[in-house]
Amino acid sequence: MDTARAAKTILVCEDEESLRELIRVSLGPGLRIVEAADYETALALVEAHRPDLVVLDLVLEGRSGFDVLEALRGDPRTSRTPVLVLSASSDVDAHALAAGADRFLPKPFDPDELRVIALQMMEAR
Repeated sequence: MDTARAAKTILVCEDEESLRELIRVSLGPGLRIVEAADYETALALVEAHRPDLVVLDLVLEGRSGFDVLEALRGDPRTSRTPVLVLSASSDVDAHALAAGADRFLPKPFDPDELRVIALQMMEAR
């Protein structure tokens, strides 16, 4: 089996570089990680890579993570792509889920919990 083909792709949308790195390290080896800090880059990477999971912060450069979520859910090609929202604002969890997120994980997050949830979400896809 070609492991490059078998690797799942995760798009990490986070405006803070240090948090993108933490998320990448937390997700661990064996996954293809692509990263975006803003709305435009996120949508371009979704188009180019068709990720198996999107890990999405709600605060991005320019437009918000809610805008990314709306774009994903509004496109038939990505409407079923699993989205895990990470946010330091725990009061937005219900809003994120209502907007179409599949799961919500508050920041700060446990790295092991992030990996387990991400793998479960991709397995269920």
